[in-house]
Amino acid sequence: MKIKNKDFWEKDDVIATQRLKKIADFEHYMLEKAKKLYSSSGAITTIKIFGCGSGREIESIADFYKPTRIVASDISENMIAKCSENLKLWKIDSITETLAINATEYNKISNSFELVTILNSMMTYVPERKDRIAIYSNSFQILKPKGIIVGTVHNQEGVFAKTMYFKVRNLFSFIFGDKVGNRTTGFNGFEVPGYYYSKNGLINDLKEVGFKNIEVNSLDEFYAKNNIVYDRKKGYNNLIFIATKP
Repeated sequence: MKIKNKDFWEKDDVIATQRLKKIADFEHYMLEKAKKLYSSSGAITTIKIFGCGSGREIESIADFYKPTRIVASDISENMIAKCSENLKLWKIDSITETLAINATEYNKISNSFELVTILNSMMTYVPERKDRIAIYSNSFQILKPKGIIVGTVHNQEGVFAKTMYFKVRNLFSFIFGDKVGNRTTGFNGFEVPGYYYSKNGLINDLKEVGFKNIEVNSLDEFYAKNNIVYDRKKGYNNLIFIATKP
């Protein structure tokens, strides 16, 4: 069944799939790297989380940084309701503000956060480039100077079928333009419009809005650097990224 992205994340059975667990090792790496990159400017105490869902990563982020303020948002009102429940269980609701808002509309403040996270491959569910650029632009705007953005996106390279699908589309990039990465995604019997990045495409989008010191690795590359073999048949081979606001 084809469905709009927001409607997809409002469904109880989809929310139920968002099982709570600690952050992955590659996410921990990004948090550590962000801390080191910002250390010359001070500690990371204010954090903006886009696409928080049910709050999976917030407990780990709070444990790692011991921040004084977190603002977590999601497009889904039902996800935010579940997230708020979890924050109370974890006893971090006093430092965490939750908002049900489209990330493209979070643009009323400037220079307020040391760290922005866009985890959970949120950008996969933003099929229009103008909206992805708006979210990166908003992230840039709300970061303090020297602030850090970290995130994950779905990769065009992974299992053979997916890799070949995008290789063919890239051959016809003169027709598809910035929609080369578009592909239907979803689960639980629902189909939603999605977007998968190439490494260069992600770097270019981050550069376009002003980010510097951009680091992008596939999970395959990340684990290879740590002498671990990554099995593409069992994972998405996501791209992870870290960048700095000058």
